[in-house]
This record gives sequence, structure tokens and C-alpha cells, in this order.
Amino acid sequence: MKAAGALLVLLFTCLSEVGAQGDPGGSGSERGNGAEPATLLQPDLWTELEKLRGMVLNLGTTVVDMRAETREGLSNVEGEVEKQRAMVLILGATVVEQREGLSNVEGEVEKQRDSMSDLRVELGITKHEMERMAKENAGQDARLSSSETSVEALKKESEEMAAKLRAGEKEREDLQVRLSSSETKVQVVETRLGTTDDQVQVLETRLSSSETKVQVLETRLSSIETKVQVLETRLSSSETSVEALKKESEDHLAQLSSVENRLADTDNKVQELWNKPQIAFSVGLGDGYVGPFGSYTTLVYKRVITNIGNAYNPSTGIFTSPVKGAYHFRFTAALYNRSSEPVVITMFKNDQRLLYNWGYNDHGGMESTSNGMILELEEGDTVYMSLPNGNTLYDDKDNRSIWSGVLVYSM
Repeated sequence: MKAAGALLVLLFTCLSEVGAQGDPGGSGSERGNGAEPATLLQPDLWTELEKLRGMVLNLGTTVVDMRAETREGLSNVEGEVEKQRAMVLILGATVVEQREGLSNVEGEVEKQRDSMSDLRVELGITKHEMERMAKENAGQDARLSSSETSVEALKKESEEMAAKLRAGEKEREDLQVRLSSSETKVQVVETRLGTTDDQVQVLETRLSSSETKVQVLETRLSSIETKVQVLETRLSSSETSVEALKKESEDHLAQLSSVENRLADTDNKVQELWNKPQIAFSVGLGDGYVGPFGSYTTLVYKRVITNIGNAYNPSTGIFTSPVKGAYHFRFTAALYNRSSEPVVITMFKNDQRLLYNWGYNDHGGMESTSNGMILELEEGDTVYMSLPNGNTLYDDKDNRSIWSGVLVYSM
């Protein structure tokens, strides 16, 4: 730090001398005579500048050494020194330009004088920075000393902790020895306890077995007593039941006699019903169209599907009641491909019209109408289906138009 201060003092002294030599305050007569222009001052100026450059370079070297010594705390100063070096290099370049252009020497000298003035200002700032860095170095030295003291204290604490750790390890080893001895004793005790537990378990097993046998004997005795009571109860109940069964048997005999009489009556009625005729038929008109006719015409159903008892005559289309009874009749009449024509059919009993069925075919497809009726007929009564004048029916293999009847029961 002292060497740097000395170099700065020397640098300011050189700059002062250069300023005195280039001072424009000389006599005007010398300028007016035109004798020895600024060219005469050039050799001294360049000499001084070379000296200055050498000093600045030495200063840069010194600053670099100081930055290495002060480590990271001098990084800012290094930047400032680099700036000074850059300015000096700029100044050197300016001087080179002055040497190449002699015609502008005076102007360049003025510029150099201004640059030197700026340089003095910058060097002043650098001086202050150097002083500040010296103070910071002193502070860092103090902190370093404090850190070393702390390190020594930490080393001492570490040694104490190491001693305590060794003592703790020794205690742990002693405890492990004692624990191992205790575990051995515990194992011995557990072994003896296991033997005792086995003996107790054997005794408990024998005791439990004895208690179980006693319970079994008590249960068997209780069961025997219960069975005796049940047998006594059943005997008493059986005696009562025998008397009740005798009475029920007499009642059943009377009921059986009544049932036999009723069964005989039922057999007689079944026989009578069986001897009466069985009547049932189902017939179809046949394939194709039937009608129209000029008047009411009895429909002759030619396709005979069923005709039990032959009460239906397929030649005339008339059903004749063979016995008096209740008969159920049902029919379906169809018409196909006759748009805007009605489907009409009627049923007659002994030439008396019982119903008139009518349906309207407004779409030209298959249209049908159906109905049914239960009739009470005397023996010889006739029933037939009739087609009114001007109407048509249709039938095919699917039995679109059929007529059926069955004897529900005779009377």
C-alpha cells in the first residue's frame, strides 16, 4: 500500500510538470514571432507521456498485485484500474495520431491538456478508492483474525466433543455387556417359565377334561329325565288321542258314507252328460269372393274344419240343433281389395235376424268384422249366416271368413 501511494504521488508530480510546460500563459510575442512552434515542445511532451505511460503500467501491475492479495474484496478497484489503463491507452492512441498529423499539433496539444486534466481527476478518484480499499483490507484482516479465533474455539469444542463421544462409546459398550448378561438371565427365566406353563397347561387340560365328563354325565341324566317326562306326557296324550280317534273314526265313517253317496250321484250325472250328444263345428267360406247377390242369401261355408256331431250341413250352410241347450256361436267376415265397399254379414235363427255386422273398407286392403253370441236353442232350431244383397265377402287358405259353434251344455 505504501508503494502504491508513492507511485501516485510521483504520477501527480509528473502531470504537474507536463501542465507547466504546455501552459498557454506564455508571452504572446513568442507566438507572434512564429519562432519555434509547438513542434519544439513535442519531444519533451512525448518523453513525459512515455514516462506517464510507464508509470501507469507500473501502477496497473501494482494494482493487479494488490487485487491478488486482497482476494475478492478488491474486485471493484481492479475495474477502476482497468478503466484507467483504458484511458491511458486511449491517450496513447491520441498521441500517435498527433505524431502523424503535425499540422494539427496545437489542437491536439489542447486536447492532450484536457485529457490530462481529466486524467488527474480520475487519478484523484483512484487515490480515494485506494484509501478506501486500504480501510476495507484492514477490516477484512480484523474479520480474518476473528474467524481464526472462532476456528480455534471450534477446534477446542470439537476436541471436547470427541472426548465426550469416546466416553459415551465406552459407556455404550459397558451397557451392551450388561444388556447381554441381562438377556441371558431373561432367557433362563423364560425357559423355566415355559416349563412351568407347560405343567400348568397339562393340569388345566386334565381339569377341563374332567369338567367336560361331568357336564356330559349331567347332560345325559337331564336328557333321560326329560325323555321320561316326554314319555309320560305322550302316554297321557296317547290315551286321550285314542278316545278322540275313536270318535273321529265314527265321524269319518259317516262322512265317507255321505261322500260315497254323492260320488254315486256324480257318476250318474257324468254318465248322463256323456250319453248326451257332443256338438261343435268350425267352417270357412272357401277360396275367392262370394257375392254380390240380388237379395239376402244364406252363406254356404264349404271348407269344413271341424263338424263334431254333424249338426252343420255343408250343403245348405244351416246348423240344426240336435238337443235343447245353450250354444255359443262366433264368426269373422272379411273383404279384400275392394276400396270404399262395406263388409256386411247377418246371423239368423229360424229365419229371425239376430244381429247385423257392418265394417267399412276405406283403404282397399284387407278389412274384416267379427262378433259372437250365446243362444238357447230347442231341439230342431236352425241357425245360419246370411249375406245382404249387393255385398261381397272374401276368403282364402288363411280362413279370413269363418263361422264356429259349440254346445256349451245341454238342458
